[in-house]
Formats: sequence, C-alpha cells, structure tokens
Amino acid sequence: MIKKIKNILGLTILESLVSTAIVGIGFIAILQMTNFSVQSIDSSGERTKANYLVSMLAEDVIGHRNTIYGASSQAEGITMGVDGTIKLVNTDGSMTEVDKFVDHLVGQDFIANEGAGACGDGTTSGIISSESNIYETQEVDAPRNKESKWKAIFNDNRYLKCRGNKDIKKMKVYKICKWAGVCSHINNDVTDDGMYIGRIQINLNNGRKRKYLYFQADYKIRK
Repeated sequence: MIKKIKNILGLTILESLVSTAIVGIGFIAILQMTNFSVQSIDSSGERTKANYLVSMLAEDVIGHRNTIYGASSQAEGITMGVDGTIKLVNTDGSMTEVDKFVDHLVGQDFIANEGAGACGDGTTSGIISSESNIYETQEVDAPRNKESKWKAIFNDNRYLKCRGNKDIKKMKVYKICKWAGVCSHINNDVTDDGMYIGRIQINLNNGRKRKYLYFQADYKIRK
C-alpha cells in the first residue's frame, strides 16, 4: 500500500523543470513566428503599394506624353513647325519653344527628395494625415500637375515607409535613335525620330527590396 501511494504522489521537481522548459521553448518559437509573420505582412504590403505607384508613374507618362509642358493646351498662339518643334507666342510677340511632356522628361529626371536624402526631412511613418489633397497646387497644364502629384506622394513618404538613405525613388526617360543630332543614345536599329524608354526604380526596406519597371513611353515616326 505504501509503495502504491508513493507512485501517485505527483511530479518531482526535476520533472516540473523539464516540462516548464519544454513549454517555454514552444512559446518562444511561437512568438518568433508571430514576429516574422508581422514583418512579412508589412514588407508584402509595402511591395504591393510600390507596384501600384510604379504603374501610376508609367500611366501618367504614357497618358500625357503628347501634352505640352508648361502651357495650357487651350492657349492661343501655339504653333508647330514642320520639324516637330512647338512654339508659344508670348504677349510681347516673342516666341518661346516648349516641349511635349515626354521630351521634357528626357532632360529632367524625377528623383524624390533630390538633394535632401532619400527620406527628406526624416519622416518614416508613411501616411501624412495633415494633408488630404495631393493636388493642392493647380497648374495650367496637366504635366506639371502630374509632377506635383509625384512630389506630394514620394517626397513626403506619404504611402511608402522610408527606412534609410538607400530607399531611393526615381524615374528617367531615355530617347534612342540612330541620328546623333536627335538623340543622346544611339542605336542603329531605331531608324525613326526616337524611341522613348522609361525606367522607374523604387527601393524599399533600406534598399534590400527593389522594384524596377522599363516601359516604352513614346515612339516618333521619322517623316
């Protein structure tokens, strides 16, 4: 009888310690998995937003590639030469040469927070609640409105979190043709006035995640 009672007295201290260690190891593994899942969801969300914003940039360029930059399309005194140049008659009678949006972008790269670092003023939270309208300043032409929108979105880190100076956001348009006097990039296979190739790059997570998009912004037939 005494022997049977000793067998049902419960766990020893050693058995309790071993059980506690096993349960603790399990909880630590679960907490690490939870932390990894949260980080993965956050990274996936940033990459999804980057995909949408890159597509937005490309659509803005393609949709307004033939829009005159810096002048309203309804302005009077706009003339187009046989060589494709566009000129605007000023109020004093002088002529000012203006470009289409795609030609303007060839010599004017878009770089978020240019000269101020990738994160600008250091804002890293993402969404800015104090401003609700990204079109706060309205220009007379659509291209400059698009540029203002890009700056409001990317310069202020409005939708993408900036985690370091390697989180760059930029776009460049290249003009390619075989004519040295027409294009800065020469390719003998392009026999027309120019093929415009856009390149968008967005780095996330301090440069560890990168998104690139190459697209044809325009193609001008040589007449």
